[in-house]
Amino acid sequence: MTMDPEYNLQDVLRCHLCETPGPPMYCAICDKYLCRACENNHISDLSKEHKVVPFKKRRYTPKCKKHPSKICEHYCEQCDIPICTTCASSEEHSGHQFIEIVKVMDNQKEIIHKTLKELEKTIYLKYQEIASIITDQKSALNENSQKLTTEIDKHGEDLHREINTMIRNMKSNMEEMDTKHLAVLNQQEDEIKHTISEITQTITELKTLLDSNDVSQEHGYTMESPPDRPLIDVPRIITQINTEYGQYLLSSVSCLSDEEMWTCGNDKIMRLYNLRGELV
Repeated sequence: MTMDPEYNLQDVLRCHLCETPGPPMYCAICDKYLCRACENNHISDLSKEHKVVPFKKRRYTPKCKKHPSKICEHYCEQCDIPICTTCASSEEHSGHQFIEIVKVMDNQKEIIHKTLKELEKTIYLKYQEIASIITDQKSALNENSQKLTTEIDKHGEDLHREINTMIRNMKSNMEEMDTKHLAVLNQQEDEIKHTISEITQTITELKTLLDSNDVSQEHGYTMESPPDRPLIDVPRIITQINTEYGQYLLSSVSCLSDEEMWTCGNDKIMRLYNLRGELV
């Protein structure tokens, strides 16, 4: 069971005259706690003024700032300060309205009680609700952030796979292109080597014939120069090829031979076409 702190304090205190525990009275002027039996004895001392009040109202009797030996029994509404009876009868407070200090303290306690009740029953609960909402929002934010992070990671993995696939395709296309180009070069090299061999043999035969002084022999050799490609003054269209680049646009063309050409678009993929427009 919760104990009233006022009563707990009263149980600890003792009468200043007889040491009786739990004194029910208090002299605001002398600042002394008194039991019922010692109350009359205390106020019988006429050498100074006394103001004895119940224990619970001891805080309602502040001492006057101008007259320390007196307690404030009134409250001046015009000056908004507690005053004693001497102040109330002075010229300074002439014509002012006074209220009993006890009523002022009761009114203040009532205001405090209402404020406390509003804080505990309304404002505090609203702020608790707001704090709870913020906690939920933080939790939702964290959860949403984790989901987005997972989706971003997954998207990144997909992009990596697509890029890796594109790189592999580009490398494969390049290797295929190199293989075909190398095959053409090897064929041309073999043809050139064969021609060189024939030329070398013919040179040897001609030298032998020249040294023999036998003009009756015929060598039957006709010298042929490497074929030259004739140039034309005005370009002409010999074929039209529809490529597969579409929106990526064709950016470059390189002729591999009279029959084949390499093309490349903005998609960075190289394709080999023949003059019939077929992918080789």
